[in-house]
Amino acid sequence: MPFVNPHQLRHSCGTLLLNAGAPILAVQAILGHKQIDTTLNYTRLYEGTVAADYCRAMADVEGRLGLHGNEGDPTPTPGQLLAMVDALHDGTLNDVQREMVHTLRNGILALAEQMAETV
Repeated sequence: MPFVNPHQLRHSCGTLLLNAGAPILAVQAILGHKQIDTTLNYTRLYEGTVAADYCRAMADVEGRLGLHGNEGDPTPTPGQLLAMVDALHDGTLNDVQREMVHTLRNGILALAEQMAETV
């Protein structure tokens, strides 16, 4: 069993908090850093988190601009779902999680094909 030191636990704690949606300033306070740069060095923002944040922000922008077909419908498109799944797949997942992502990706592709056939 590999040795885990307190420094590694701080890195993990900060990363988990950030990816769970905690604001970076809150993570900074929890870790006791005086400089935000130290907190940014301690944490790693997962690609899946970035993709999900991007999709949420773009849905908000599109809604404000009236570009949504259905107002208030937060349902992501198959393309958005695939982008998020692909970002998850590139992250640090265990074998079971990778298999779940693979299954989810195949299901999204099948759904997209069905949607294309009905259009």
